[in-house]
Amino acid sequence: MNTPPLNLRDSMALIPIAHTLVAFPFVVRCILPSIRQIPENIREAAALSGNSPRRVWQKIDLPLLSRPIMVGAVFAFSISMGEFGASTFVARPHTPTMPVAIFRFLGQPGDMNYGQAMAMSTILMAVTAAAFWLLGKTDTGGMNS
Repeated sequence: MNTPPLNLRDSMALIPIAHTLVAFPFVVRCILPSIRQIPENIREAAALSGNSPRRVWQKIDLPLLSRPIMVGAVFAFSISMGEFGASTFVARPHTPTMPVAIFRFLGQPGDMNYGQAMAMSTILMAVTAAAFWLLGKTDTGGMNS
């Protein structure tokens, strides 16, 4: 991975790629059951009415899947915020993630470092809780609402 076009060792894209790979199964798990629940006869009726596959997707599938897509996005965001395993391997000193920074602060002696780690942990927890709270407060329609 150190020769073009895959020279990702010092790329800013490495962390988002790693987090995407970690969160992808959770997003699929949120969306796939809803995709399977969409009655095929609704799609067929829309197609028989002269709608293109793209139009069927826009007018039938997307509105029914908007809530599961939002749930998947919140899960991906929350998983990415707290992802330590992949971040440990791909984060560089100039691109630390919050969990890696917390780990570094906890690995150093002193009350100041401990306090900073606890403050960052609290922020991480509050942002994740706020994302799920907002998800519970929003109603975007769809099959699961």
